[in-house]
Amino acid sequence: MIGKFAKAAERSAKVVDDLVIDKDLANRLKADMYLAELNAKTVPWVDALHKMGRQLLAWGQVGFYAWASATGVEITMELVTGVSGATGLYTIAKGGGKA
Repeated sequence: MIGKFAKAAERSAKVVDDLVIDKDLANRLKADMYLAELNAKTVPWVDALHKMGRQLLAWGQVGFYAWASATGVEITMELVTGVSGATGLYTIAKGGGKA
């Protein structure tokens, strides 16, 4: 959600640059947008969970495979695909390599 807002703020700043001729007004509008982004209220545990999303999912996968090996569950391609799907979808939704 935060990433989408940041992208929206960047797009808005580009629109301001394209449409507003007065540079002082454009700078003031962009500063107001970025200030609004910085002042957005967040829930700390949700932010922490969001920042740790890939890591938590990856460790969950490792834990699952360790559990499966210890209990004798056969690890098939279908199982790997199913277990890896959540991490893949999260990466697609969030965007690769971004915190």
